[in-house]
Amino acid sequence: MQKGMGQDDRGLALRANVDTYEQFDERRYVNGAPHLKHESIAKSYRSLVERSLGQIPKEPSAVDVLELGAGNGLASIPWFERKAQLTAVDSSQLMLQDLGRKAAAYGIKPRLIVDDVMNYLDTTSDSFDIVTHVSMIHHVPDYLRLLSRSSTRVRAGGCLLTFQDPLRYDHMPKFHRFFDRASYFAWRAGQGNLKRGVKTRLRRLRRVYSPSEVVDFDEYHVVRNGVDSEAIVKLLQESFDRVEAIAYWSTYSRAMQAIGERLQLKSSFGILASGRKPN
Repeated sequence: MQKGMGQDDRGLALRANVDTYEQFDERRYVNGAPHLKHESIAKSYRSLVERSLGQIPKEPSAVDVLELGAGNGLASIPWFERKAQLTAVDSSQLMLQDLGRKAAAYGIKPRLIVDDVMNYLDTTSDSFDIVTHVSMIHHVPDYLRLLSRSSTRVRAGGCLLTFQDPLRYDHMPKFHRFFDRASYFAWRAGQGNLKRGVKTRLRRLRRVYSPSEVVDFDEYHVVRNGVDSEAIVKLLQESFDRVEAIAYWSTYSRAMQAIGERLQLKSSFGILASGRKPN
């Protein structure tokens, strides 16, 4: 067993993600992906896509977009619809093959790159109008380094976008955090795997993370207490003229999603950084 974070966490997280998504079931994933099944969240995401495209003085079909951790393209559809020039990077070849098939239905042929995103960012000299990360940075142990490297790939005047990452737990109001956990277990019960969820939660309460448990390192944010949106904003303000963070309610259950929105709770965030400063 492993307690806390160690030197090998990046490798463990990468392997856990590959193991998880090589066994990808799209129907089950959509059922467990709030940004895909909840209309309100999908609308917020599309709004960020449109706003980022609006910042680039080109026709959308001429805009170069880099999507990191692109997966099988379920979050790429707004880019397909606008005919953007998409470069998709992911560690899973099978997922990218699915992305390519989805893109073909829109008459799009994206550039597909099978690689660890950090390795790609550290080795490429390519630049883009927009760099995007959807439901991605919470899987990465050193997400601030990732975003710092992503920023270097954005052309002057361009945008960086993140979406669907959990707020830092200890920065959330206690009732928001309590309702977030209650919503999760209610959804788990409905899926018929409550026992697994409880065992995982008890292990995490003891701050014990096992390399043999894929869920411990696939959803890496549980190891380090969520994602620090404030630290991300501060980092990106060094490289962009404008940085806006949006916080919103996001959970698995449709019923709990409606209740949380009515109560104006917050559990997740997205960021749009625009106006990349010249290097």
